[in-house]
Amino acid sequence: MSRKEKYSERRMLRESLPVLGAIFLAIASVAYILFKNWSNKMYDERWKDYEDCGI
Repeated sequence: MSRKEKYSERRMLRESLPVLGAIFLAIASVAYILFKNWSNKMYDERWKDYEDCGI
């Protein structure tokens, strides 16, 4: 492998790393939002029988 090819691979990795990080953060954010919505739905389901009691 020549120096030029090695440099080219490093440059490509260095330029693509921020994009990969942004994609990872976007996927993690969507997963967190979906999990929170699911968790809140389960919480509301659990306590909906007690709304009439005043508790």
